Amino acid sequence: MTSAVASFAVADLLALHGLKRGASSTKRTQADKLVERVSEEDTSVLAASALQKLKACAAEHGVCVDDGWTAKVKVRLTTRRHGIIGRTTTNTYYSPSGKAFRSHAAVVSFLRDSAGSSSLPSASNDSKLSEVTDADPPAKRAKH
Repeated sequence: MTSAVASFAVADLLALHGLKRGASSTKRTQADKLVERVSEEDTSVLAASALQKLKACAAEHGVCVDDGWTAKVKVRLTTRRHGIIGRTTTNTYYSPSGKAFRSHAAVVSFLRDSAGSSSLPSASNDSKLSEVTDADPPAKRAKH
């Protein structure tokens, strides 16, 4: 990124959060340091780490994440309490079919559902289904 483009990006990020860069001040503020860090951060390393954490979480829940899954990490600045600026990451996980997920729980649920739909229903599930459908409907409450 060229210095002119980086300068505009920093100014835009600061303006987004209602901050101003001191033109006369040579001392770098904490906000300037954070903006520079966010603009230079390598998100591919963060995405690889997020994908490894997803695979570990899925393994703990007894499902497997295939090699076709990818992760994308978005790094942004947030204003916290008392005007303090912080850095926040948002992870998005993509299945091999292209479906997006925002959490580990959503991925695990999707993998469990897709594994369950591919198997044939067992006889025990059929008997439970017939018990439910053969039962009498619940009685209605009398209106007073």
